Formats: sequence, C-alpha cells, structure tokens
Amino acid sequence: MIELPIYEIVLPTSKNRIEMSPLIVREEKAIVAARETGKKQDSYLTFLSILQKKINVPVEELNETDLIHCILNLRKYSIGEKIKVKFSCPHTTETIVLDLNTDNFKLKGTSKQSIVNESNYAIKIKVPNTQKTIASAIDYIETQNEKIDFSVMTRDQQEDVIDNLPLNIRNAILEGCNNLFHYEENLEYISGSKTRNLPIKSAEDFFTLCFAMSI
Repeated sequence: MIELPIYEIVLPTSKNRIEMSPLIVREEKAIVAARETGKKQDSYLTFLSILQKKINVPVEELNETDLIHCILNLRKYSIGEKIKVKFSCPHTTETIVLDLNTDNFKLKGTSKQSIVNESNYAIKIKVPNTQKTIASAIDYIETQNEKIDFSVMTRDQQEDVIDNLPLNIRNAILEGCNNLFHYEENLEYISGSKTRNLPIKSAEDFFTLCFAMSI
C-alpha cells in the first residue's frame, strides 16, 4: 500500500488543527460515478462520505465555513489549486469555460458569532451548519418577555419560530450572518453580450465547483 502524505490545515472558525490526506484514484472514480449515474445530491453525499476518510474529525461536526475550507484544501492537495470549470449559462445555455484558482477564494466576514439587536429583539447568531436555512445560525432569540433557546428545539419548531418573526427581524438576522466568517464567490463571465454572475455560496456549491464542474 502506498503511503499517502498527511497535510495539516487550520479550520478558520474553530481554529482547530486537523490532518488531511489527498484523494486517491479509486475515490475520484467513485465521485465521478455518483455524478454520472445519480442525482446531484447523491454525488455530494458520496463526496462527504469520502471526505470523512480524508480528515481526522467528524464531518457532521463541521459548520459550513469549516467544511468549505476542507473542500478547497482537499481539491488543492489532491489535484491542484488551479481549476478549469465548464458549465452552461442558465440564461443563454451557452457553454462557458473559466480558469480559476482556489488560492483566490478568500474567507469573508469578521467573526464566528455575534449579537443582532433590532427593535426589542436580541438574537445571538453563529456560523451556520448549512446556508439552506437561517435556523442553524441562531443560538437564541431574546425579547423583553422571553428567551427562545434554539439548541433544545427540533428543526420544525425552529422554522415555526422563524416563520412568525417580523420581516425586519428576519432581515436583520440575514444581514448579521453576512458579517460572520463565510466563503462566497461570484463567478463573472460574459454570455449573450452581457456580463453575468454565477453565485457560489454553500458547501455543495463549492463541491460542485471543485469536483463536478471541473474539466
């Protein structure tokens, strides 16, 4: 068995040092096979199961920012930091090819947690586990009359609380989340004589960019 190199990386929000080994050919083939034969979500889940073998911490314990950091580093140490991506413009269906470099993807935001004060609400937020819902970014919501602890609630209960928030409070939470540590890229390209942008925000987006769209 060939001994693989071990790389040490520092997670940007927890500051924990973890070890990572690069992908091997068999694992790349598994990702490609899942991409070609299954749904997009199947490919991503296959990747997460492989990533778990590549790092020495549980994947499910990583928040989204630290997970994206692992995805970017796994791409860098397995294949290289340079990426040539190919996709169809969603507006014109024109085939677009871009040359990217993961070293140019910089961490954004200023903190891993914050207190949002709006009207009579105080909301403690943290780097979310997923960007699909703001529920995972909320620690608690406090008003003059009560304190709602999201850590003891089910996801349905959390979503019910969010659905009943005033719009200005929801918007203040979203704005506060933009100031937390996160990765976000807008791929700029020209199609149909117009400058367009393809947003890359979630861990699944970054996986798709680094391993599914690359050629």
